[in-house]
Amino acid sequence: MKQFIFSLSAILLLTTGLQAQVQQSEALFDHARVRGAFAAPLFEWGLNNDLGSATGGGAGIVIDNMFIGAYGLGSIDFQDFIETGDIQSVKLAHGGFWIGGNWPSHKLLHFYSSAKVGWGALDIEVDDPFLTYRDLDKVFVLTPEIGLELNLTRWMRLSGTVGYRYLNGVNANQAFSNEDFRGTTAGITLRIGWFGRPNPW
Repeated sequence: MKQFIFSLSAILLLTTGLQAQVQQSEALFDHARVRGAFAAPLFEWGLNNDLGSATGGGAGIVIDNMFIGAYGLGSIDFQDFIETGDIQSVKLAHGGFWIGGNWPSHKLLHFYSSAKVGWGALDIEVDDPFLTYRDLDKVFVLTPEIGLELNLTRWMRLSGTVGYRYLNGVNANQAFSNEDFRGTTAGITLRIGWFGRPNPW
């Protein structure tokens, strides 16, 4: 009887210990703290392949030295693509998730990187007296970028970046292909908001 009670007690203690270990399991964001939030106008220029320029905006929440949010961009200048009188305009718009980080963020000038992952549409309008045509392609866009960020004030930060726009989904049977919209980009982002108290690490 004593052995049975001892064995039962040992099993209960072992089970309790295992449960305690499970409850104390660490997670990636256990110690992450939300430090603030921001809104940002976005500007993007193509450096090759006649990518043109784009403007838009985004917003996010600051978690330690990282942020996560959403963005939207619309291209406003693809005139170099238009080589014939048949094509009246080319427009590209996309939006989605925006993640990034900066380190060490308390320094006046520091490293900055982000990635935009979004979906959108390419709109090609054709002006032809014998043909009325409008093509709208659903596209996927991924734009990683890296650069430097300057702390203008405690509530305003300016970054300059170089990145690469990857795009997929253009109808290859039309005047353009995916390769026409892929290439190196330069960007300027002005983040305005609250970024928390500076960290000395």
